[in-house]
Amino acid sequence: MVRIIVDSSCDLPDELLEEYEIKSVPQRIYLNDREYLDKVTINAKEVYEAMKKGIIPQTSLPRPMDISGFFKQCCQEGNDFIFIAISSKFSGTYQLAVSLMEEHKEQYGKVRMSVIDSKSGSTAIGLIALQATKLARAGLGFDMIVRQINELADYVEHIFMVQDLSWLVRGGRISKTEGIIGSILNVKPILHVKDGTVEILEKVRGRKKALDTIVGIMEERIRDFPDQTIGISYAYERDIANELRDMIIKRLGNRDIMINEIGAALTSHLGIGGVGVFFFNREPDFYME
Repeated sequence: MVRIIVDSSCDLPDELLEEYEIKSVPQRIYLNDREYLDKVTINAKEVYEAMKKGIIPQTSLPRPMDISGFFKQCCQEGNDFIFIAISSKFSGTYQLAVSLMEEHKEQYGKVRMSVIDSKSGSTAIGLIALQATKLARAGLGFDMIVRQINELADYVEHIFMVQDLSWLVRGGRISKTEGIIGSILNVKPILHVKDGTVEILEKVRGRKKALDTIVGIMEERIRDFPDQTIGISYAYERDIANELRDMIIKRLGNRDIMINEIGAALTSHLGIGGVGVFFFNREPDFYME
């Protein structure tokens, strides 16, 4: 059996992680110099509350022993495994996991293992991990699953907006002056991920216009593969995710839409009130409903 492992920047509802037995390695979060494990010893709501008080969260890679623990468990059980990591341009998790995998290869030569750069984050990783697990359960071979994951990583889309520009200022995405002016004018940046890097696509005024712009971009990019599961992730404000879902259904018709909250590690960089939509822009060779 091929087991799928992710890090906690992968956003999926808990029930799906459990149903598909996807293991999640926690990223580390620091609040006032105290260390927490994402989705283990701290949740997104607790991070939001700290951010509201002006505390700036810091994030770090998973603990090597946590990654090694999952790798060793798979090896001892005789299960091949694939670790799908957050974009290597966002974090050093991928490089860390590769180095740990090489150590396990020396000891467990019969177990097949791979670490893949998802070039993505949040529910984009979730959609990839779901497909990988479904392909494994359908009996596809290890090499074919790896090939499909790499293909999906090239096809996955993230279209999202942030509401609080101060977090983009802190991350160096926009200047302090742009942040001040944008806040005064109620500007909502629309961003996407290209080749594993976050880029600003457009800047629009007002929340409704921003959501409408997201749906318009999605409509164009999903055209070649309309029949698929779509993911929506939100930071703290569930209402905005519901509003985006309703706009997608109104524009594109009924869809299989999965909504979940963005994890604490990514929220630390994007701020409160953001929302995004995730999907594949092309149909892969194998796609499991």
